[in-house]
Amino acid sequence: MSKVSNPVRWGIVGAARIADGAILPGMTKSAHCEPVALGARSLERAEAMAAKHGIQRAYGSYEEVLVDPQVEAIYVALPNHLHVEWTRKAADAGKHVLCEKPAAMRAEEFARLEGVNPALKISEAFMVRQQPRWIKLREILRNDEFGRPMTFSSLLSFMMTNEADFRQKPEYGGGAYYDLGCYTAMTARYVFDADPKRVFAAAEKNAAGIDMFTSVIMDFGSGRHATFMVSLAQASSQSIQIVCERAFIQLPQAYVPSRVSPNVIAIDTSADHANSNIHTLEFPSLDQYEEEVTNFSKVIRGEDVPYFDLADARANAAVADAVFESAKSGTWVEVKGN
Repeated sequence: MSKVSNPVRWGIVGAARIADGAILPGMTKSAHCEPVALGARSLERAEAMAAKHGIQRAYGSYEEVLVDPQVEAIYVALPNHLHVEWTRKAADAGKHVLCEKPAAMRAEEFARLEGVNPALKISEAFMVRQQPRWIKLREILRNDEFGRPMTFSSLLSFMMTNEADFRQKPEYGGGAYYDLGCYTAMTARYVFDADPKRVFAAAEKNAAGIDMFTSVIMDFGSGRHATFMVSLAQASSQSIQIVCERAFIQLPQAYVPSRVSPNVIAIDTSADHANSNIHTLEFPSLDQYEEEVTNFSKVIRGEDVPYFDLADARANAAVADAVFESAKSGTWVEVKGN
């Protein structure tokens, strides 16, 4: 694909799998992105990944990417416990930042991002929100065509078998909630277009101290509830169900859409259990990471596309704080700031 006349020049901090397998292929395909620099702790690893993706410059440190004058925006592709630190450093270097989720492990960490240049665009990298299907879903819900969304439920899981994965380490922000629950909690906020008032959670931890199973109830008030379960120790699942006042809405392959077949929203407007009146909206197959980096690049260039700022990221972290507190106490916990 030919590039636009002024694509955003990107630097990648970290040579993680997400960068190699998703972000860089998305940037390479996007007409609005030009990845120009990559930094890793190992220069050899950085050079190998840069060569694979046709990136001009490889560095043996993260700092060198930040001071590269050609770099306009940074993708932070590091383990969870490093996200706030390197988001701040990138912002201090005058770069826009798209940071891997979760942007922070605790809401209080966002204090370290106070005072950054407000002209910089900084966002938590939930690629799912950039799917045209998700954008249409929010439009449907906001238009009140089927009445208010009242309940949300979701399953998101896979079997993690790599013992060396950083997600196995609690000090690195490992566990099912930080890896998967941040998606499902964010999605509930996205669907209700609001923040929960309180949460109730239960978690099952392994010997290393990370949660392998976490189940959550989120109370949004006025009879609106979200429930979800996430796990790193069971078969792959990814589902979203939304019950509105006059429709039942489902998103198959909700979080990892098909790259080869159409993706759908299924809407059942039947008034009783004995019948069904299902119609589907189809969306082309896509690479949602390409959509993500394209839209963020358009945001940097001042175009009107979906953008979620640091306030949204902090709200996600506030929910995580309440979930972990509830799982520990066994009681409902209010979400601070709501």
